[in-house]
Amino acid sequence: MNRIAIEFVRKVLKQNPDVSNFGAIYDAMSRAACARSFYNLGYEELALAGISFSLLATSELERLIAEVKKSMSAEYEDRGRDVSAVPDRKGF
Repeated sequence: MNRIAIEFVRKVLKQNPDVSNFGAIYDAMSRAACARSFYNLGYEELALAGISFSLLATSELERLIAEVKKSMSAEYEDRGRDVSAVPDRKGF
């Protein structure tokens, strides 16, 4: 997967944390592409990076979104473990 595509999806998911179904995520991604809010990249540039808004490519887009969500979940779990492993520093 293209790093730009992954970062684009991550940004959209972080900006829309309450969005869970594919249609709503697709709409948020489309708005971001239209507004060129991710490094000034629009539909054409994102297509070159692997983000296609074609209805014929929705399965690929769903797979990308699922992979990014999975990596974000793992990242948040790791952070939780790291925080709990920090010794208590009372008195500092």
